[in-house]
Amino acid sequence: MQAVLLPVISFVSILLSVVPLVLHWNNRNVAASSLICWYMILNVFNIINAILWPTDDVSSWWDGKGLCDFEGKIMIASYIAVPGTLVCIFRSLACVLDTRRAALVPTKSQRWWNRGMTLLFCFIAPAIATVTQIIYQGGRYFLFAISGCVNSYDETWVTLVLAYIWPLVICLIAGYYCVIVLHRLSKYRSQFGDILQSSNSNMNKSRFVRLFLLAFLMLLAIIPVQTFVVCTNILRTLPWHAYSWDRAHPPTWNVIIKVPTMGEVYFDRWIPAASGFMFFIFFGSAALQLEMDIRSQVRPSTAEYKASPSPNFHRTNVNNTMHPQPIGHNTQDVEKGVTPQSKQPARTPWYKRAWRLKGSPSRDRMLPLHHLAETTANTVSTNAWAGVSRSRNSSDLGSPPLKDDHIRVKQVITQQSEMYA
Repeated sequence: MQAVLLPVISFVSILLSVVPLVLHWNNRNVAASSLICWYMILNVFNIINAILWPTDDVSSWWDGKGLCDFEGKIMIASYIAVPGTLVCIFRSLACVLDTRRAALVPTKSQRWWNRGMTLLFCFIAPAIATVTQIIYQGGRYFLFAISGCVNSYDETWVTLVLAYIWPLVICLIAGYYCVIVLHRLSKYRSQFGDILQSSNSNMNKSRFVRLFLLAFLMLLAIIPVQTFVVCTNILRTLPWHAYSWDRAHPPTWNVIIKVPTMGEVYFDRWIPAASGFMFFIFFGSAALQLEMDIRSQVRPSTAEYKASPSPNFHRTNVNNTMHPQPIGHNTQDVEKGVTPQSKQPARTPWYKRAWRLKGSPSRDRMLPLHHLAETTANTVSTNAWAGVSRSRNSSDLGSPPLKDDHIRVKQVITQQSEMYA
């Protein structure tokens, strides 16, 4: 049962992680993007291993040479990288709420320091852990049913110093920054929105809270797991023997030990499988809701231009006022009698449409017609359907209509009739 359940859940987790990954990558959140990528890679390993070693029939198993060597290195790196990304996330949130060092534009040294911290915890430290694995690697690897490749460790104090202890230490560092964020949230809770607006970040209240809750829940889950792993490994490997390179790398080092599991999955394989659902709950669902809101607001606005106009729309009253015109309509087009060409707006990505929604007509889209009237109050009433134009002056009701004004207003009405017909 678990041989089928694990790869299915891991595959769904990968699909659910795509939208949050795109959002964080577009917002240049390297730490959150790295966290999602690390878990997606581990989910890929879950799928591959469950397909290659689904049963306890060890005699038919492939030895996994090459693949398990690669997976073992990546898993060692992920043990450091996952808590390291949480450190970077909590640290960035703490910096946003740091009012003592707030700056409209960060200095060059501050930018390089932030980049250096991100590179250190997300990439450099995991790479160092991968390189130093050979020192305490007691065997090539183990093969477990369904779980697949599992690393081998030498039973010495060196393994504790180089492998077991560092994930827990990094989790405690992340916990330190988490406490700082909680303290500053409590201290500046009444000014929280103003601080976010004045900070040099792409965060609003919703994004800040969702990112903090995601990292906080992951930290609450990882710290007990890492504590359990460290304590269990110490108890199982006691008493330690003195470290020796030859003893850690005996002639039988390349022997691959295959272990049947009676259909059970190694416990740490479920953590990346569950991560994708958490990413989607905190960020994917919000992105889909935003997309639905954008579509619901865009559709009515496009339908207004396709609807047939009523006769009242062609009746124009001019009293030295300003009349709205479609986009691309200006005074020169009216004077020259040129029919404007409708331009299709360029399509924009769905995650940018929230900032492209149309508001009320701007002043540059309004057509001034004050040149069509006399210096005195002059009202022109024109019926486009009957083609009759009549002008009345407030001081002389019997004055003849102005020919120039008649021609210009007729052009305006003709163009609007052709455009909206």
